[in-house]
Amino acid sequence: MRPAITIALYDLLRSLKARDTFLVGLLMPAAMMLLLGLAMGGGGEETITIDVLDEDGSALSQQFVDVLKREMQEGGSFRLCPYHAPPDDCDLDSGLDSAPLETWRTTADSRLEDTDTYGAIIIPAEFGEALRAGDSVTVQFKSSGELSAPTLAEHKIDAAIGRMNGAVSIANLAVDIAVFNLDAITPGSTARADAFDTVRAEVEAAWNTRPIRIESTSTKEQINREGFNQSGPGIAVMFVLIFMLNSATLLVSERETGTLQRLYTLPVRKSVVLAGKLLGQYLYGLALFAVLIAVGTLMSVEWGDNVLGIVLIVLAFTLAATALGLALATVVRTSAQAQNVSLLMGLTLAPLGGAWWPMEIVPDFMKTFGHLSPIAWAMDAFQEMMFYDGGVIDILPMLGVLLGMAALFFAFGVFNFEYE
Repeated sequence: MRPAITIALYDLLRSLKARDTFLVGLLMPAAMMLLLGLAMGGGGEETITIDVLDEDGSALSQQFVDVLKREMQEGGSFRLCPYHAPPDDCDLDSGLDSAPLETWRTTADSRLEDTDTYGAIIIPAEFGEALRAGDSVTVQFKSSGELSAPTLAEHKIDAAIGRMNGAVSIANLAVDIAVFNLDAITPGSTARADAFDTVRAEVEAAWNTRPIRIESTSTKEQINREGFNQSGPGIAVMFVLIFMLNSATLLVSERETGTLQRLYTLPVRKSVVLAGKLLGQYLYGLALFAVLIAVGTLMSVEWGDNVLGIVLIVLAFTLAATALGLALATVVRTSAQAQNVSLLMGLTLAPLGGAWWPMEIVPDFMKTFGHLSPIAWAMDAFQEMMFYDGGVIDILPMLGVLLGMAALFFAFGVFNFEYE
């Protein structure tokens, strides 16, 4: 056992002293983690700006704008920018509130094109008059092609319209009944308009004190499933896999140069020499994984609170990756082949297993096919810990699969490995 450890430590120190270890083993993974994290929404959640063009300026249109503010600005995901009274953080030109309506339309189109805003709600000039008369009216919503979640914005707008429709419909129904039963109120009269405003105000007040409310709670603080929380674990497991597959290149290269054969002259079994080589690669993989987890932590990756679970994932995945590298060394003939195949396998198994993007966005058959990659099982385990407050018991199935893969690859590699 001591000779194997000695060989492992020697190989580990030699790998750590190599010139490209810092560049390829640290800077490149950190750069990819940063770029993919920013590309997938890292660095904080963005507030989506929506412009509002109230071309009517009536009491009802203003009431609708107020309802839109309550619906859309709840939770802080949206920022509403009404042109008639723009807030300071909307970055609108001074004097826009008194500009002609045509200027409003031109400004909205320009801001949509430049993605200064992601949508524009246009309230037509006849909005208030049509609602008070019981007629229908159309509110226009123009969205930018850059808006990644237009459906969410439309749901918020629909909720505001539904609330406004409810108050207006009840008011019109009550007034129509009064017109039918009271001679003092006639269609189109001032009395009808006043009665409509009174009933609508009562309905709106009742809406604000609605008897049924939803109180949302969570068993754990909500964690963003995109950005660095996706790229951090994904890039870490990808680079560990690539480096472990590259161990095939080292084994084949040492066999080509005769280094392995010289080690066989030591008074130990050949299998002990091979075990020492694999142990050295395994320790290097663990060290690389630890560094990448530290880099991810600096980028605000929320790995979870269960340190033991994270350690077990790292140990099991690195073992499976090391075993896969040994298996690869038995099917290639030259170090050049091993280098090319290891890189190709790493860059194939990484996206296939969900290292580059969440598995939730791929079709069901790709989810099943993707779990042929050990990366998929490692990502499942990390996500169980990070997003679902999972413990060691919850990730045992993923760990079991990774250990099963390791056993299978080791058995294949040891049986087929050519010592000479």
